Amino acid sequence: MMTESFPFAFTVNANRVVDKDEAILVEPDQAGLRAIARAYDLAGIKKLEAQLTLKPYRKEGLRVVGQIRADITQTCVVSLETFDSNLTVNIDRTFEPASSRPRKARDLNADGEIEIDLESLDPPDAIVDGVLDIGAVICEELALSLDPFPRKPGVEFEGGREEEHANVEETEERPSPFAALEALKSQKED
Repeated sequence: MMTESFPFAFTVNANRVVDKDEAILVEPDQAGLRAIARAYDLAGIKKLEAQLTLKPYRKEGLRVVGQIRADITQTCVVSLETFDSNLTVNIDRTFEPASSRPRKARDLNADGEIEIDLESLDPPDAIVDGVLDIGAVICEELALSLDPFPRKPGVEFEGGREEEHANVEETEERPSPFAALEALKSQKED
């Protein structure tokens, strides 16, 4: 996970969580909220907080468990009006130090491609140089949870082209091709 591609960074030393869980609260400042809103095409973010627990995972890894809560302002794709909504995202992700060793041959199929079992757990993400960017995790989870076509509650799409409605009515009035075949068949029998 690379920090450069995310609008907010909050790094932790992954090596400091060794034997016990560590609870953290991450709340971006106003500049961070504006950067996140701009990056994900939001009209605004009033509040964003992540209550997370860092847990040891295997020898050198981390498990990040918790919840993100956000009060966001989105623009409706139908009416173009802004509206407020609340978002709650549960997180449970694992991280391990990046490995420099190549993939084992058993991970590859006969064509040399990596096969992924969709029913299995996700493989751990990478910890780079002993540093985990929790801000990048928060941004990623938030971006994946946003509705790509937000609609203000109660707003309905009305209209459409009159030509489309006329074509539908016209299609309904024409006889079906099967009715025409049935008529031909009955003519031959007579």
